[in-house]
Amino acid sequence: MTEPYKSQLGIFAKYWEPGQVKTRLASDTSNLFAARVYQAFLEATLETASGLAERQVLAFTPADRVSEFACCLPPHWTLTTQSGDQLGERMTAYFTEAFEHDIEKVILIGSDSPHLPREVLQQAFQQLDVHRCVLGPARDGGYYLIGARNLVPPVFTGIDWSTNQVMQQTVEQLQAANISYGILPTWYDIDTIDDLEELQHDLQSSNHWLYTTLQSLRQEHLS
Repeated sequence: MTEPYKSQLGIFAKYWEPGQVKTRLASDTSNLFAARVYQAFLEATLETASGLAERQVLAFTPADRVSEFACCLPPHWTLTTQSGDQLGERMTAYFTEAFEHDIEKVILIGSDSPHLPREVLQQAFQQLDVHRCVLGPARDGGYYLIGARNLVPPVFTGIDWSTNQVMQQTVEQLQAANISYGILPTWYDIDTIDDLEELQHDLQSSNHWLYTTLQSLRQEHLS
């Protein structure tokens, strides 16, 4: 009988259907450009997150796009489908499934911060040695990361998702439940063309392949 995993890192992802992802970016550019950018973001996030947890999960939607996600999956990652209709339900299901398998420390991120430093993800696991939960606040009032140790956080209902109140409401519910939490450095999501330009500026001196990819996509779709 194998020992249970001690750590899990999951990424929530949606199939990069034009018109269905990065809609705010698409409104300033095009649906196809935004979809291609989203796909590149996901690949960059998978690369950054690889090797940090004993179990690595890409939780995707919709279920009938499994072959497309399998094609971009790095080694040692597991594909699972997201379960539930609303975001809070899907996040609850993700944590519930992990803790049913006796995984001690569980983290979940999205793919909207492809430039998030690997060190921040490492810090998140370290915070769970001290706290029951950990949050990575996003500059827009949401969060880019949530993690927990041995409990499903009571923070997935009663939240005004996709607003600037998400982080504040989440902290309030953790405090009300008397659950200790750690806070990671604030980071920014890439939702608009201004965010994308800021990202490219930040990547310019890093020699990261994502910078070149974004430049090529802009020339192909926006010039």
